[in-house]
Amino acid sequence: MTMDQVREFERATQEATNKKIGVFPPAISIANISMPSSTRSAPSSAPSTPLSTDAPEFLTVPKDRPRKTSAPETLTLPDPAKKTL
Repeated sequence: MTMDQVREFERATQEATNKKIGVFPPAISIANISMPSSTRSAPSSAPSTPLSTDAPEFLTVPKDRPRKTSAPETLTLPDPAKKTL
């Protein structure tokens, strides 16, 4: 299908749908709402630039955990050059 054929199909489908169920007005309306000047600079979810490079207190350095005994120290894979049939 060419893009023109796709557009024609979509137009015909929309037209048939409108005839069958009717045309509905949009359920959402957008209005201009004035906001206080403090919120215009950035939304509250925007990250702020840290004042220092030190990590915050709640981010502590993770403690070393002992390795599980079932985990191998290194993973060894078979060498494909030495593969035997």
